Amino acid sequence: MLSISIIKTLLYRTQIRFVSSSSIDIADFIRGMSSAKKLKIESSSTINKPRHVRMKERGRDPGLTSRINLQIISNGYANTSKSLILNNDQTNYMFNCGEGTQRTLQEKNTAWEIKFSKTKHLFMTRKSWETMGGLLGVCISLKDAYLNEITFHAPCDVISLLKHWKGLEAFPNVTLEQYDYNKGEFKDDCFKINAIPLRANINVENLNSKQQQLTTSNDLTSMKKFPDDLVYAYLCETHPFPGSLSAELCAFHKVPPTELRARLKNGEDVTLPDGRVIHSKDVTLPGEPPVKVLILDCPSLAYLDSINKSELNSHSYHVIVHLAPSSILNNEIYRTWMKSMNTIHHLLLDETQKNVHMEAIYRYQTQLNYIDDGIFPLLSYHNILKEDLKIPESVDNISYGFTSTRIPIRPTLGPDNTKLVTLQPQNYIDILLENEEFKQKFTAAKQQLQAMHEIAKTGHSYPEIIFLGTGSACPSKPRNTSGILVHINDANIFLLECAEGTTGQIRHFYGDQSDEILSHIRFAYVSHMHADHLGGLYGLIQQRRRAFEKLGHKYEKLILLCPNKYVDVGRKQWNYFSNKYFFDDDVHIVFNRTLTNGLPTLTHIGGENTQEEIFLFDKFKSIGLHGVQTVLVEHIYDAHALVLRHIDGWSLAFSGDCKQSSDFIQAGQNVDVLIHESTFETGFEVYASQMRHCTMAQAIDVGRRMNAKYTILWHFSQRYAKIPFLSDTKTEDESQKDEKQEQKFNNVCISFDFMRIHLSDLPRACELVPIFE
Repeated sequence: MLSISIIKTLLYRTQIRFVSSSSIDIADFIRGMSSAKKLKIESSSTINKPRHVRMKERGRDPGLTSRINLQIISNGYANTSKSLILNNDQTNYMFNCGEGTQRTLQEKNTAWEIKFSKTKHLFMTRKSWETMGGLLGVCISLKDAYLNEITFHAPCDVISLLKHWKGLEAFPNVTLEQYDYNKGEFKDDCFKINAIPLRANINVENLNSKQQQLTTSNDLTSMKKFPDDLVYAYLCETHPFPGSLSAELCAFHKVPPTELRARLKNGEDVTLPDGRVIHSKDVTLPGEPPVKVLILDCPSLAYLDSINKSELNSHSYHVIVHLAPSSILNNEIYRTWMKSMNTIHHLLLDETQKNVHMEAIYRYQTQLNYIDDGIFPLLSYHNILKEDLKIPESVDNISYGFTSTRIPIRPTLGPDNTKLVTLQPQNYIDILLENEEFKQKFTAAKQQLQAMHEIAKTGHSYPEIIFLGTGSACPSKPRNTSGILVHINDANIFLLECAEGTTGQIRHFYGDQSDEILSHIRFAYVSHMHADHLGGLYGLIQQRRRAFEKLGHKYEKLILLCPNKYVDVGRKQWNYFSNKYFFDDDVHIVFNRTLTNGLPTLTHIGGENTQEEIFLFDKFKSIGLHGVQTVLVEHIYDAHALVLRHIDGWSLAFSGDCKQSSDFIQAGQNVDVLIHESTFETGFEVYASQMRHCTMAQAIDVGRRMNAKYTILWHFSQRYAKIPFLSDTKTEDESQKDEKQEQKFNNVCISFDFMRIHLSDLPRACELVPIFE
């Protein structure tokens, strides 16, 4: 049984009305929540259908949309993907979906006046992580928006990729289809879209052994349906827009305001009562001809021959969007071809052009940095982006596209950069100081915090913990999903979890040092097989290999601690995306369950110990870890927690996702810091138990029973937009004194994205909690 105040909170947040005079059985209430959610899903097929779909079902013609825009999602700067949306008032057509697309769209959903739930068609230009790394996250968001049909357009089998990642059972009540362009162009109420196949022209003798033979032919009927080098250029053509009926012309021809005007509007010729025949064209304003847009991805100059031989040269366009790398966009040969094209606008998505693609992460970090610049350093791009960024002027008909650049297709207008975001650090701080309660608490504690900061500077430099993602399930404006860097020393990093966008978070935090940081990640740990804990692993490992090559270092395999099932998923993912390296070339797998008894004891070297045991012992010993133990916990199959112990005396326990675990408490006894998931706030214990998660009170209780010196709460549900209130948490009976309750939390702190913590910073981090709240 729970108090009425907690039940009211549940009712408010789930928007379920319930009348009670005293108390409610929480189990019955949770069952009611599940029933309501099921009813909402069942009824969503009718309620959430777009207007034009409902009109069609009623036998009415929704007509052509009068407004179509091309909107840039991101231009590739700061490790974002190059992607865009064509949208109208009926449907969104998304082109390319790299890592971070889901999070960017969540921020831009309101500013762009684009409803995410209308994204029914996803177009990929080629099979690569850069164009498809964020596909799973976007599809999950579309499913959560109750979209019941998603169509993929791609030069590869997208359905099989989703099956490898998540399993199609992750999309109940959602129809996933892939359009086959061998059967002709795609056509709907707004566009005719044709995929023009492009292939690389590379000499066969120069190919890697894993690559297939490439040709310059664009005919897909005489080859494998989806060759590895196949790229689609999308030619999008609007339907001609009919002219509107002119009331002035109708009055001039003395057409009465009756059904005759409706017939004229529909293109019919009518006979007036006086015998005169009025033609529709006599009272209709001129319409708009079809408008063509070309989405062109040119990964390398090897595709130029194919581009020159393709049909795309025989059209005239309103705009051509170029998704090529900067080295291609600035190549003289490519520029010459661009000038030969008949188009009004060339829009270049150049990753070297600086712009703010997500204001929220800079706004929150600026405010946190004002509170404590040691624990919350400014991001690497802060100083660059807070300057007045000047948009390069168009040269001839060539201009640059930035995040939020818009080009109206109907009506046909030029690029619009009025919605571009600029950083305003002082404005963010002024907004923070408008909160009088915060201002008073921060002013009162400022001197003490500064003194604690000076003391912390004398502490040990390692371990250094960088929180890259502190949210659960799906990213939000303040929080990305799971990812934590643990700097063991100045040359070795242990990565805990790796959700989609983790590499991008590293780029934001470290900037030009990112390649060095990536090369220092020697170990990675994945606690269980959920997308919000491993969705960015492939992208990070590929970027890590590129970092080794760029720095001129010999590649070292990443030692990956993971569930058994990841091996099958990983191999399929590498086979799908990588033409050069195999899964076993990039990673050395260690199953989590093999470390449930800790590191092997090398008492029989050359005898009973296997080569794998000797290898692991040497690798962990080389970075000073004498204790590495996994603990089987209750969440999903093969979910584990982790305990690390270092020869320098420090120790760390990490929960992953799980319910309270007595085995984990036992294994982590007396650790210096416990990082524990606290997905739900106190009062949601039954719901958390059903989802196999913990509340804040339960996480704090684990830290108390573990006798951890400090507990860092992590992995918050995105229902808590910025911060859950720790002061509302009760771990003891409510009748106990407030003083005892306050004492309970003097070693508990809350994590944020881009939070940098050393052990000596933890006392100060705990003191900051009331200020955050």
